[in-house]
Amino acid sequence: MVEMHLLLIAYYLSILTFYLGVLIYALPIPLTGLKKWGPKLITDAFFIAILTLSLNTIVNVAEYLRALAGGSWEAFLLQIKSVIAFRTVIVFLFSIFSNIFSKFLPGINRLITLITNPILTSLYSNMLLYSIATVVYRGIWLLSSLGIFLMAIPFRIARNAGAFIFSFALVFYIALPLYPSFYRILLYSPSTPLETPIIYGSIINEFGQPISDGYIGIEIKDSYIGPVPLYSSNYIFFTTNSKMLSSPTTIYFDVVGHQFYTNISNINLHDVCFQNIDREFYLDLCRIDIQVKGLIMYSNGIALHILPKVSNVSLAIFTGEYIKLTIDSQFDSELFISIVDAYSIIEVTIDNATSASMDGFTSYQWYWYDLMGSTYIINIPQGSHIIEIKMRLNDRLFVEPSEAYSYATIQQMFSVDNAFFADMLNEIARIAYIDLIASLMFLSLLTSISWGLSRLIGASGKIRVLL
Repeated sequence: MVEMHLLLIAYYLSILTFYLGVLIYALPIPLTGLKKWGPKLITDAFFIAILTLSLNTIVNVAEYLRALAGGSWEAFLLQIKSVIAFRTVIVFLFSIFSNIFSKFLPGINRLITLITNPILTSLYSNMLLYSIATVVYRGIWLLSSLGIFLMAIPFRIARNAGAFIFSFALVFYIALPLYPSFYRILLYSPSTPLETPIIYGSIINEFGQPISDGYIGIEIKDSYIGPVPLYSSNYIFFTTNSKMLSSPTTIYFDVVGHQFYTNISNINLHDVCFQNIDREFYLDLCRIDIQVKGLIMYSNGIALHILPKVSNVSLAIFTGEYIKLTIDSQFDSELFISIVDAYSIIEVTIDNATSASMDGFTSYQWYWYDLMGSTYIINIPQGSHIIEIKMRLNDRLFVEPSEAYSYATIQQMFSVDNAFFADMLNEIARIAYIDLIASLMFLSLLTSISWGLSRLIGASGKIRVLL
């Protein structure tokens, strides 16, 4: 409705401008400075009236030219949103990587900052482009009507401003969806893209609940890489070890002396990753979400898992001193309580029946890297049951493996003589630089074209020749 009101006002202003021009023509005052406005106002009136009445045709022609050039607003906006999401995920992943490895890799935060700064710059430039594109795409009629309205003000008070807004709307509406083609021209590189993707994902238990703590291990043929620590329910690793992509791989949830099976078992990661990777991004991201079989929860050296899978598990409290959960099962099952030696179980309560000694429960011991611990098995009969576990923590003992094991894992994942890091930094810098200059160059180019078109529309001499 605002657009229609602006066009209606512009049309009325063109009529007013016409009568003002006729009036000045008819004035019996021989002043050149005044008389010259007569033909200008009449010409402006006809020009504005034509623009007002033919705006729908002009916009339709603009749409036809855009389609003829191969531009699509839907595809363009989708790509820009994908790029913004992609850059955001990269920054998030590198922040996770920094938090995980900063403990035992001094100086890693500085390296991560060097990587993320150009990516953030790239992200901001794409957000600017997306903001302008949204304004033009959703406001083409409003911008065009506003431009015509300003041009319609008598005596050309705002003619140049209106002509620029009108030209800006048309030029950007036609040409902005062509940005992906312009970007590909700059992005193309004869260099080979990274062949090793960054693999990341979230960890959930068998009941779909996130697991915020723990480690994963990767088994490839006869070798085992682990432990890789989690951060906020996510893991991330990338490697120059080509066997990780070309060989069948099994990913375990590696905690408290157990290697829990996951949904990734004897699977070729190459097939999982590369079928969904967009090769235009060059820096490849591969998301693989992991579901741990049988696990209920793990945190700080304590794990609960149950076999076989029950109907429902509701975990009310899970701390180092007290655990409370409700289990609903249609058949008999076994609840496994695995703890490192830093913990000792004081009592276990099942449906208000308390056992102050663990001697009546089946148990076994295990090693977990440099820690020892025990697993206790509680038989859970069919039905709904409330289980409470009270424990005591010895603060002088560790509950997690030494960080030296995680450091050794990094050495396994990367070859010393490999140029992966240099290639990755070069590729990130190149893409970020192209993102920045491509958007600025394209916006500058379209702005220059808009300015030139506005000079043509707003110049009085040109208009008289055309009319």
